[in-house]
Amino acid sequence: MSKEYIVRGLHHIGIMTDDPKKCAQFYIDNLGFRPYYTMAMGPMTIEFVELGGMVIEFVGSGARDVHGIVDHIAIEVQNIEALVAELKAKGIAMESEKIGAMPSFFPNGSKNIFFRGPAGERIELFDHSR
Repeated sequence: MSKEYIVRGLHHIGIMTDDPKKCAQFYIDNLGFRPYYTMAMGPMTIEFVELGGMVIEFVGSGARDVHGIVDHIAIEVQNIEALVAELKAKGIAMESEKIGAMPSFFPNGSKNIFFRGPAGERIELFDHSR
C-alpha cells in the first residue's frame, strides 16, 4: 500500500522574540546562516534564516509573547572544537566549560555543548562526525 504523503523532516523552528532582526543577525554573524525570508504582518515581524536546509523563524512584535516552549535547537556541526573556540573568542559564553562527550550516543558517539542565543533560546552544537 503506497502512502499519499511524504514526511521529509524538520522544516523550521519558530522562536518568539522581542527583536527578530537582532536574532537573525546573531545566527548570520556567528553560525554561518544566511537571510532566507522576511515579512511583516501588521505589528508582527518575521525573520527566517537558513543553513544547509535548516530554517529558523524568529517572530515578534517588540514585546515577547509566550506561546510555547522550545527547550533547545540542536545544530549539527563537524569539528565542534573549532566552532566553540571561535564563538568564545567572540565573547559568547557556553553553559559549561567543556564540550560534553557521549560515547554511546548514536552509533559512533557524539559531542555537544550548549549556549544561549539573543532571545534566550538554548542552542546545542551537536557533533557526531567521528
